[in-house]
Amino acid sequence: MFERTSLRYAVVIALLIGLLVPTAVALFWDAQSTRSTAKELLRKDLERIAQVMALSLAEPVWQVSPDLAEPMIKAQGDDPRFISVVVREQSAVAPFQEQRWPERAGEPDLTLSKTMAIKRDGRQIAELTIAMSAAPLVAAKQADMLRTIWRSVLTLTCSSILILWVMRRRVLQPMTQLTQAAEELAAGKLEQPLALSGHDEIARVGLAMERMRQSLLAAFESLRQHANTLEEQVEQRTTELTASNDELTEALAHLKTAQHELVESEKLASLGRLVAGVAHELNTPLGNSLTVVSSLEDRYKALDEMLQSKTPMRRSLLEDLVRDTRHGQDILQRNVQKAADLVRDFKQVAIDQTTDLRRDFELARVVEDVLIMVEPSFKHTPFLIKTELGAGIKMNSYPGSLGQVLTNLLINALVHGFDGKTAGLVTIRCAQLSQDEVELSVCDDGKGMDESVRRRIFDPFFTTKLGTGGSGLGMHIVHTIVTHVLGGQIEVISSAGQGARMMIRLPTVAPERGSAEASLH
Repeated sequence: MFERTSLRYAVVIALLIGLLVPTAVALFWDAQSTRSTAKELLRKDLERIAQVMALSLAEPVWQVSPDLAEPMIKAQGDDPRFISVVVREQSAVAPFQEQRWPERAGEPDLTLSKTMAIKRDGRQIAELTIAMSAAPLVAAKQADMLRTIWRSVLTLTCSSILILWVMRRRVLQPMTQLTQAAEELAAGKLEQPLALSGHDEIARVGLAMERMRQSLLAAFESLRQHANTLEEQVEQRTTELTASNDELTEALAHLKTAQHELVESEKLASLGRLVAGVAHELNTPLGNSLTVVSSLEDRYKALDEMLQSKTPMRRSLLEDLVRDTRHGQDILQRNVQKAADLVRDFKQVAIDQTTDLRRDFELARVVEDVLIMVEPSFKHTPFLIKTELGAGIKMNSYPGSLGQVLTNLLINALVHGFDGKTAGLVTIRCAQLSQDEVELSVCDDGKGMDESVRRRIFDPFFTTKLGTGGSGLGMHIVHTIVTHVLGGQIEVISSAGQGARMMIRLPTVAPERGSAEASLH
């Protein structure tokens, strides 16, 4: 009993050492590297966020409009890492705009700050200072480590119970029978046969001992008959017993190997995946804004030349200039706001719905508004946009999110569907399916996609333009908005060389924002 107990304890101790030591070393290493890793991740995010905010705040600072800058800065409060955002003009004593969250200030060692110049036309007009803390990242990592410890404890407990149960059934009980049989053999009780079920090494040892018992019986009988051969018989039996002991030792070695193979390590969950491609997604609204600014600059240069040369000016020319200026201002306002929304959206690779207001609207009007912003991207290309919009389709939903979906689909058709094409047509249709449901479709006659691409089109970070500017997030965001925010469904119908058709079915009344957020989390 003492030897069997010792063997059980030895196996348990070996299991504890084999699992706990590597786990403890891994956890210690993670604990040491967590802070530096969190600070490095924060440093990269801080650099990127500072650049984007400096670009976004240039226009409000230039126009001396703190009201325009305030929503952009307050939106950063959704990120628990932000401690403060301060914008100071060059010649002003008081900050132009300032937001602080002092309750988030954790350890000073985990706090980083970044100061970046806000420029307009290549000249610095203000200074942006952002302070962020890596404490939330460190806390999340520590929570992961705690869960890892609990998983390791659970794994160790289950493995110990399973191994001890297997040892009891397949090793200890058979060895008890072998021990009793050996004791009976040692006591000279050779009448009781030894029967062990199975075909493993211990069973083979039992079979060898049974053969030894039979051989001993035969030997004793032979001893009675041939007393002069006793020494040879004893030597022969001793050799057989040594061979059996060797088989038992080999069986124990195989058992230890099997014990190690039963233990599988848990994989540590890591989601240190940084959001990429922000510049690619911002290119559309900022490119549209740049196009409008360039166009207005050309118009004003022409007007200035007429004024300088004292050329007579017609009233119609001035009216055209006023109309184009108003049109350009509208496009600039929409695209700058869209750029600010995209910055917030890409922080969590999802849609931040806090500033997207729910209201009643007409679907055709929202589509037309989106086309106003997208037109500059198609203007100098051989590709056209055609609309077939059903009139009078009323919805109560989130027009901002719907506009982003339509914008992403149109830009996706331009960048991917018409890549390498010399002509193309995008058709946008909307129709009322029932009192509670509408259908919006975006179809192009581009190069289409094969089945392998179509199946993965909504996967995050999947792109057919890897390394050439594609982030792989556009269609993933479309799917997230349609299903979680707008409460609808989206289907992609496409084949190679046959264009692509994006079918979106939406309820006329979107689900409440609270339920949408619950689905996202």
